Amino acid sequence: MRNPVIDAERLARLWEVSHLRNVVLQVLPFDRVISDAIMGPMVLLETRDHERYAFTEGPFASELSADPGVVSRVSERLGLIRTQALSSAEPARLIEGMMDRRD
Repeated sequence: MRNPVIDAERLARLWEVSHLRNVVLQVLPFDRVISDAIMGPMVLLETRDHERYAFTEGPFASELSADPGVVSRVSERLGLIRTQALSSAEPARLIEGMMDRRD
């Protein structure tokens, strides 16, 4: 069961960080979800020496890879998801609207 107090705190924190200069908050609404978005979490990493890694998690296995092919596929997957996300100002407005409805 969802806790309304915790949900309100999470929304407030998301709204707060969405206004930081070094943060880009992207929201992918349920009505825009594509199959690449539901395959599991992923993280792209780049070291100070410009080595690139991809971490993916699935229902049965997790993988950290420096293989350029894997990193490229994960980057493409992220790019596809980002094209479906709300534009830059919309997430903050969406969160504000969700916070207003809770009051």
